Amino acid sequence: MRDYKVNSLTILHYGRDYLVTALQAVYPLVDRQLIFYVPHPSHGHRTSLPPIESRDELLDSIPAYMWDKLQWIDTDFWDEGQQRDYALSVASQNADLVLTVDYDEIWHPHVLDKVLNHVWQMNGARRWLVNMLHFWRSFNYACTDSNWPVRIIDTRHSGGIGYVPKELGDIYHMGYAVTNAVMRYKWECHGHKDELRPNWFEEKWQAWPPIDDCHPTNGKNDEGVGWWNPKPFDKRELPYVMHSHPFWDLDLIK
Repeated sequence: MRDYKVNSLTILHYGRDYLVTALQAVYPLVDRQLIFYVPHPSHGHRTSLPPIESRDELLDSIPAYMWDKLQWIDTDFWDEGQQRDYALSVASQNADLVLTVDYDEIWHPHVLDKVLNHVWQMNGARRWLVNMLHFWRSFNYACTDSNWPVRIIDTRHSGGIGYVPKELGDIYHMGYAVTNAVMRYKWECHGHKDELRPNWFEEKWQAWPPIDDCHPTNGKNDEGVGWWNPKPFDKRELPYVMHSHPFWDLDLIK
């Protein structure tokens, strides 16, 4: 038994394709799972498009057994900062560590166990950053980068930054292993919509087999190296919960 408590938070507007898988992957290792739902985009631009998925569709996708730990909280934020501050304040109650689980991020349970224990034993910072693998239009290609988003908050501390060692294992971001419809909706309300590269959908997203330099906003660096270069990935390395996913057998997710 651990001598510390872990709550997870998920901010949700859409994401049915991976929501349950993301929650299931961390379920054994968290004490509470909190979903903060918002019926409209809150992380970037507003859009006149109707939500691509309804609240009921998302709710109904969650298996009954998960509700022993899960709490659904309806919110109405338009601003990402305010929403994340509120979600963290709630998730921090009766928790030593708070794990942010975006709907499209999948953990290996054994990797998460090592990461949580590392953060707890280090006991040196409030905000812990992780590096991820980014899947590209299937489970067979993935990209690397040098981004480090915050995914764990250690409530024992008021400040400080720590970096989770990459050697502890891969964390999987599935936000670009989605359908065309989801991707187009995503970029209608994305926080970096104004930075989207010209003709990205036609020249980068639609290209198959995948081509290098395919990041939606970041182009080549001064050395001519592209940002996000999809490389073949052995999908059997993905967590077991992914092996029954509807996209598992697809060479290309359309």
